[in-house]
Amino acid sequence: MNNFMKRHRAFFAGLIILLGGAGHVYANGLSLDSCLTLARQNNVKLKNATLEIKAAEQVKKQVFTKYFPNISGVAAGYQALEPFVEFGINDIGNAGVRALLNTLYAEYGTALGLPNSLELFRHGIIGGVTAVQPVFAGGQIINGNRLAKLGVKAAELQTEMTEQEVLLQTEESYWLVVSLHEKAKTIEQVKVLLDTIYRDAHAARKAGLVTENDVLKVTLKQNEMSSNQLKVENGIRLATMALCQSIGIEYTDTLQLTDSLSADMDEPMQYYKNADETVSGRTEKQLLDLSVEAETLQRKMTVGSTLPTVAVGAGYVYTNLFERNDFNGMVFATVQIPITNWWETGHKLKQQKIKQQIAENNRDDLTEKLGLQAQQAWNELEEAYSQVALADTTLENAQKNMTVAQQNFHAGLISLSELLEAQTLYRQAIDQQCDARITYRIKLSRYKQYIGAAR
Repeated sequence: MNNFMKRHRAFFAGLIILLGGAGHVYANGLSLDSCLTLARQNNVKLKNATLEIKAAEQVKKQVFTKYFPNISGVAAGYQALEPFVEFGINDIGNAGVRALLNTLYAEYGTALGLPNSLELFRHGIIGGVTAVQPVFAGGQIINGNRLAKLGVKAAELQTEMTEQEVLLQTEESYWLVVSLHEKAKTIEQVKVLLDTIYRDAHAARKAGLVTENDVLKVTLKQNEMSSNQLKVENGIRLATMALCQSIGIEYTDTLQLTDSLSADMDEPMQYYKNADETVSGRTEKQLLDLSVEAETLQRKMTVGSTLPTVAVGAGYVYTNLFERNDFNGMVFATVQIPITNWWETGHKLKQQKIKQQIAENNRDDLTEKLGLQAQQAWNELEEAYSQVALADTTLENAQKNMTVAQQNFHAGLISLSELLEAQTLYRQAIDQQCDARITYRIKLSRYKQYIGAAR
């Protein structure tokens, strides 16, 4: 039901976008939810995963036809240079009979237009149609259809995993663009602040309060910010292009994202689930169970290949071999018993039993690792949330420190170098807060993926 709700929610969200006009949505900016919806609709990896489901469904339909009779038709005709069978009067072994028949043929045969020999199979036509219905095939047909159904289920689960990966990648790309825009804003703020410091330093140098070296330090800081600004702008361009490619829209440098880092952070505890509880609902766990079931069915298929195969059938034949049309019908039954490959199949069964045990071991091992993965994701989420609080406190202190440093510099209590250091700490604190908030949102998205929470 959850998968059904997710798919239909995505469909209706996409329908709203289409009805509202994609251009209108882009013009007003893209929210994270809009990007996730577009990724569901347009991402190439997700499209290919959906096609894999369709391919698996065709395999299932193909295998299902094994339940029905196998109908085949055949037709053949031939014309030989010489007849395959030729028998004349001269081929009779009894001399007396041969002489009598030659006399009679000489007297009456030529007049009646009769040949002195009989020819068979110089030319002919054979055609027919048969229908064979398998009655018992050692369970190979039934188990083959079960394997095909598992293939469809596995393709569906793989598509779910691909969707989770695509959505997580899209969300990471979205927040990367947002964070780079935030860093660009920070650089603009710092550049304005440095311009103010430069004017103050220039005035102080004229007054003999600072040296030319101090003014040069401010200039170097300004150049550093200009260089950082160019790097961030290039980063924004590349990150936006990657986001557009992921959600399947054309890149534009005017694209705006509406979600921001200033929104309140959800506390992680409201999403907490026990590690064992999260594992039972993981798509990966279901795929591991399917792998064990598939190996079991493969073993049953091998066992079935050692059992007799029983089939019944009917046919209808047309022949023209003796210059006349003949029609005939028949019913038949076949029993095929494999004998010579029993020894080989015995070793194959042992091999598949080992493979089944390997699949079970992998399932148990990876299930435990999935639990550890969920616990690690929770730990990282808690740590990321605490880092946000620390970053907020650090930024608050850096702002106060910057304000005090400006006041002290104007009062002549600290040097220009100390003021520049306060400015650097302030910029670093802003970047740390931005990174901490981005990290928390990504860790939260990853944890939601582990616990099966819908995006």
